[in-house]
Amino acid sequence: MPSERATTRLERTIGVVLRAGVVVSTVCFAAGLVLTFAGVGVANLLLQLGIVVLLATPVARVVVSVVEYAQQRDWTFTALTVIVLVELTAGALAALR
Repeated sequence: MPSERATTRLERTIGVVLRAGVVVSTVCFAAGLVLTFAGVGVANLLLQLGIVVLLATPVARVVVSVVEYAQQRDWTFTALTVIVLVELTAGALAALR
């Protein structure tokens, strides 16, 4: 069973990952939008990057959870989180087909 300290660390780390993903994607979207109105060609690339970062953020959160649970030796939650990661990956691959 994870300690309260480990749980707090996990929550803090997940919060950082989620905030970073949202901030980076927002900056990409904003810059892409401004550059679109300015007629700059790189705008589409920034908009696409914003989408990719936004979609990758939950995956990064799951990866952080897998690492943290494994470090805590909480094998039940590690296994369950790996299953979620596999499902996310399978869904992404299916969407690309």
